[in-house]
Amino acid sequence: MTTTGGRILQCLPPRLDGARIELPYLGVASDGVRTSFVETVELPGPLDGADPAVVEPLLRLLSLAASLSYAKAYAPGAIEVPDGLTAQERAFLAELTPNGLGEFAYVNDLPEVFSTPILGPDRAAPAAPAAPSSPDAGSASHRPGRVLVAVGGGKDSIVSIEALLGAGLDVGLFSVNAYAPIEATAQVAERPLHTARRRLDPELFRLNAEGAPNGHVPVTAVNSLVAVLTALALGFDTVVFSNEASSSYGNVAWHGRVVNHQWSKGLAFERLLRASLPTGAPDYVSLLRPLTELRIARRFAEHRAYHGVFTSCNRAFKLQESERTSWCGDCPKCRFVFLCLGPFLPREELLAIFSGRDLFADPAQREGFLELLGAEGLLKPFECVGEPDECRVALGLLRAHPDWTGHPFLERPEVATLAAGADEAERVFAFHEDEHCLGPALEAIARAV
Repeated sequence: MTTTGGRILQCLPPRLDGARIELPYLGVASDGVRTSFVETVELPGPLDGADPAVVEPLLRLLSLAASLSYAKAYAPGAIEVPDGLTAQERAFLAELTPNGLGEFAYVNDLPEVFSTPILGPDRAAPAAPAAPSSPDAGSASHRPGRVLVAVGGGKDSIVSIEALLGAGLDVGLFSVNAYAPIEATAQVAERPLHTARRRLDPELFRLNAEGAPNGHVPVTAVNSLVAVLTALALGFDTVVFSNEASSSYGNVAWHGRVVNHQWSKGLAFERLLRASLPTGAPDYVSLLRPLTELRIARRFAEHRAYHGVFTSCNRAFKLQESERTSWCGDCPKCRFVFLCLGPFLPREELLAIFSGRDLFADPAQREGFLELLGAEGLLKPFECVGEPDECRVALGLLRAHPDWTGHPFLERPEVATLAAGADEAERVFAFHEDEHCLGPALEAIARAV
């Protein structure tokens, strides 16, 4: 076996005990030192009643997706699955690894990650379950019954929740780990929140502290599979995420690839996961896929009951509770939400969300806004933010907003020249035909957003 420097991460068979999943891995460093890891996931309900022919392939996909958190510590190296890979599993991991670790590779200057060897013998695909729990899941004709909506505490999932409830669907909410904005969203929505618990092996943090490569991983891929397993355990037939058209837009071209911070939120990953799910698994789809962030923000502005509880700022989800805050007011996500909500709210309501702070008036935020707007020579931030085009449309709408007329920031030459016109606004607010995986029922709901 030949690997780069002898480094390798082995994915060992996952283990299930009721609602507890263990994902074991073995890392081998270039000096031959071996380190064992066990990641744990606690579902909000046991999988005892689910068909093993559905559960086992889902657990294997989860093991592959979660492996990248550990594989990056051994990069550049190889990923090996000693008990083998089906053709679909191999395709899943071969696409997830270079794309999901694209930002990690770029930041650490490790282009070798794009050609990470995927090792392991061929494995026969499992037989389909005799009686699928959801025979139409994943097909164009699938009509959702019980819908499990992933909640992150931000505006997008709130728009999905309200759209689905408005259509009369039976909606439950889902999260991986518990945070105040997520719990508050569930309280406002008055829907049950089903929380899974994910715990990375602490040994990984020790390796990172000692200098092992570290960086962004496709966490949405992991959360998506945990959501599908949760839906299976609790009797939901459909899992809904709220990833939008904008998430498929990349950050930078590098070594022949487009590096996208949000790749596992994009359409390519959604299609990949849907193709990889076993027959009988709950359907998996993103309701807001045909819409831009700006169109979603326009609808979210109407949901005022949530304005005091939502947040998109990463500071709200710090591991240390003492370090958490709703809005830091000094990061790309805060700037983006301020910019894209601004056209659709009275100025005083927008400032109230940010504790009275006008981010446009802060000189320290100026370059960050120019990054969002796609100013020449600046990269789109490595964060979950919208495309430069829709940011420029938001800017144009703001300059015409009576509450913001004549604001010094908006009148600065380097800012004003970036504002988009009416033609671009029409395109940004359009429904993205054929760029989604929605069946007719959910497509109709999305079109109404």
